[in-house]
Amino acid sequence: MAFTATWKPPRALLRGEFGSDKGTLFEGTVVDFYPEWEGSFERKTGDDKKGRAHLVKVIKGMQGGNGEPFFGGEVPGRAWVPDSGAHDAEWFQPSFDDSSWVAGTNGAGYETGQGFEKLITPNFNFITQMHNKATSLYLRFPFEIDDLDAIHAKKNLLLRMKCDDAFVAYINGHEVARMNAPENSQWNSRATDSGDDGANSTFASFNINKHKDKLNKGHNLLAIHGMNISPESTDLLVVTELQTSEHDYEDAIWELIDEEAFYKFWALEGLLSFWDGYSGNRNNYFIYLNPGTGRLHFMPWGADCLFEKYSRLRVDRRSPRSVRLKGLLANKLYQIPSVRKKYAATMKKLMAEHWDEDKLLAETERIEAMVTPHISDYQWRGVRFEAVREFIRNRRPDIEREINGEDMPLWPR
Repeated sequence: MAFTATWKPPRALLRGEFGSDKGTLFEGTVVDFYPEWEGSFERKTGDDKKGRAHLVKVIKGMQGGNGEPFFGGEVPGRAWVPDSGAHDAEWFQPSFDDSSWVAGTNGAGYETGQGFEKLITPNFNFITQMHNKATSLYLRFPFEIDDLDAIHAKKNLLLRMKCDDAFVAYINGHEVARMNAPENSQWNSRATDSGDDGANSTFASFNINKHKDKLNKGHNLLAIHGMNISPESTDLLVVTELQTSEHDYEDAIWELIDEEAFYKFWALEGLLSFWDGYSGNRNNYFIYLNPGTGRLHFMPWGADCLFEKYSRLRVDRRSPRSVRLKGLLANKLYQIPSVRKKYAATMKKLMAEHWDEDKLLAETERIEAMVTPHISDYQWRGVRFEAVREFIRNRRPDIEREINGEDMPLWPR
């Protein structure tokens, strides 16, 4: 007799939580709010067209609206694949002589297959010099600013990057942004993480407002250290842009996503160290378009990868333990100081109301006694009761050292 499993939407849960099951429910499995990714969310119930239209609005809000670029496109620059650390301390300084470097235009890297080839300009195609040989690429772009006051008058100064896999950016010799880069980046450094090629081929914005004072009227230099995850990687990409913008990310996001619910969802994933959830891996979550508010609500599912201090996925262990930032929404919001402050406050409230070590430890003892007689020899290899208890004992100090200061750890810096 054949048996077919069918998935039924949790209508009772939706009615109980939101007062209605008439909204649109999507499942998110290794998917995020990138341009043209709205079709990758799996509809579970509700109006598909209306739900996806809302996803498109979220994606557009995340992109930052229409800014005003003052540096970008096929601007000229110089590039070098370093073969030693001889210039590590000076290559990004305006006074450095790069006349011996390769001349080209914005859009650097290589592609062994298909994906980034249209974004890489001919003179800055480094497949011969880098594939199976090197992981670092140095880039220098001089540019002019005629009206510095106009830039200072704008709400946001943004560095926009299409990058695979990592970068450190400098303006006039000062570091202003980084992503997936080791703390002390050198000529042979590798990226600490990588991402999806489709996501990396679209611009990600980094707010560098606090570095407006690094810009000069007249001559300026943007230097980029691009890094790959390994010499064997099939591709590398660095495309850069500087722009000003009046776009308010928080206003745009909270018009479309329930603010209080997202903070609680995000902080709970951080508290439990759910490394395979939305904020940890863009995975294992539902989003529900609540017909009562017209906003999205996030809900976890498949929460079986938690109570572990570090992700089993590749992770930079210098990253914060109290918050996970793999999800684009979490990452984008975390760059805003007021968001970090509210995240810390939400975490403190969750811990005060729900994190009871004695009760949690007692529950692990109860579960261990209940399941131990039924665990096979094969299953015992993956069972770590004491490791879970150790996580519970240490979780409060691990988190409090990050949330009790004047600001939470800046990551990515």
